[in-house]
Amino acid sequence: MKNLIFSAVFGLIASTASAETIFLYEDTDDLPPPYFQSWRATPEDKAFDEQTDREVFIRGEGKLGEFFGVLYVDCEQPEYSRWLVSDGFLDPEDVPVQAIRNLRAAICDSGEDA
Repeated sequence: MKNLIFSAVFGLIASTASAETIFLYEDTDDLPPPYFQSWRATPEDKAFDEQTDREVFIRGEGKLGEFFGVLYVDCEQPEYSRWLVSDGFLDPEDVPVQAIRNLRAAICDSGEDA
């Protein structure tokens, strides 16, 4: 299973090498200063005819631990978005809703909530 996760994440990282990293969210409210948990995303570097879906590499790091995951984002129907792989100390459920909202606003034409 670890090899599958590594292969999927490595493949996406290779395709995102020239893509722009998007700052999603930094949680400082739930942690005492100077601690924080930050979330960033790097969309797959592909040209899309229609921007209705994307695979996005999400990373979280900070006091709560590390998270690495690949999220399939369906911009048309958010309920069909899903985690393809994830790894690290944190689980996909630990990714803040606000980080996903900010991601959707950045990569989806409609900017709908997750």
